[in-house]
Amino acid sequence: MKAVFLTHYKRTAFSRAHGKKPELDAFAQTRGDTLLSQLIDHYLDDSKIDPQAIDDLTIGCALPVKDQWSFGGRYPVLQSKLGDQCASRSIDQQCGSGLAAMRSASMQIASGAADIALAGGYENMTRIPMGPSLFKQEVLTVPQDCQDHYDLTLALNMGLTAEKLQQQSAITRHQLDEFAVRSHQLATHARHNGFLAGEIQAITIDQQPFEQDANIRSDTQLEKLAQLNPAFMEGGQITAGNSSPLTSGAALTAMMSEAALRTHNTQPIARILACVDRGVRPEIMGSAVVPAMQRLLAISGLSVANIDFWEINEAFSVVPLYAIEQLKIDPATVNIHGGALAIGHPLGASGVRLAGTLSRTLVKQNARYGVAAACIGGGQGIAMLIERV
Repeated sequence: MKAVFLTHYKRTAFSRAHGKKPELDAFAQTRGDTLLSQLIDHYLDDSKIDPQAIDDLTIGCALPVKDQWSFGGRYPVLQSKLGDQCASRSIDQQCGSGLAAMRSASMQIASGAADIALAGGYENMTRIPMGPSLFKQEVLTVPQDCQDHYDLTLALNMGLTAEKLQQQSAITRHQLDEFAVRSHQLATHARHNGFLAGEIQAITIDQQPFEQDANIRSDTQLEKLAQLNPAFMEGGQITAGNSSPLTSGAALTAMMSEAALRTHNTQPIARILACVDRGVRPEIMGSAVVPAMQRLLAISGLSVANIDFWEINEAFSVVPLYAIEQLKIDPATVNIHGGALAIGHPLGASGVRLAGTLSRTLVKQNARYGVAAACIGGGQGIAMLIERV
């Protein structure tokens, strides 16, 4: 198998999504595939790589319905400067879609089928909101057999799965809120020191550049979060404050073979070493990052102590806290620039952000190994091992 090198990562700033108040979302009038195509064009312009040299594009999208259906990944190709020769596909692995897209692209290179492959993801949660509306419209349906064997009333509501995971752990409401405050504080610091700006590609909306994440709240305080009511069940511990916000945005990575690096005189950021996913019962989907990371470390011959930094998706505070608790991870090495609780969680793009941010962190910190991981609705977890070059 050939080595796979990550050579590029950029994302849009992440906007606040709102189905009932679309005016709050800077991307309310912009399709997700259009956002991704703009990132592709910026990459081609900046890298000076001939669009005809791009072999492959894989995109992640958690709700590929209505205007997020991409015609097998072709719409971003057709809207961008990529040539017709670029093969494409779309992957739905819910919140793991972005990491799954990167795995697909890396496998194309590792197998020798491609020399340059792009992997991206997008979600516009204003235009295509998750939740009951798509079921009421029968755009989404549930097989009866699944309902007979699993509690899908619980499993289809991510907030309730977070409640169940919290109940099964020793994690308190105070810890959940404290972790959320930490995320906003770290993201605020990463904004002020320029780290976040280094991965954001400005997108012009209504003749104005959109270039700052809209969900980061520098004034978040523990006392205020403690006053919030439960969002998903009476007496629960999961609130809007310790859950990731609804978000719109897109992200893109480029990967090359060693031969392509030489041909295009490109300096890599990192190597993609491995990617693993594992399943659990859908009612406790948030726990699945643990077996995924355990499997990843086992096949790589590494231990938790070998990993310098972690990006564990903050779908809810309880997810990274549970992983930290179960794997005995040093919290100071997790999501050191903030996470989805503050930055946002556009489902299909989040995995790309996790891996891209992690790669940049390894470079900035002069560290060697990092793991990016996410829980996945339906009862899965996915984890990717990255090494600084």
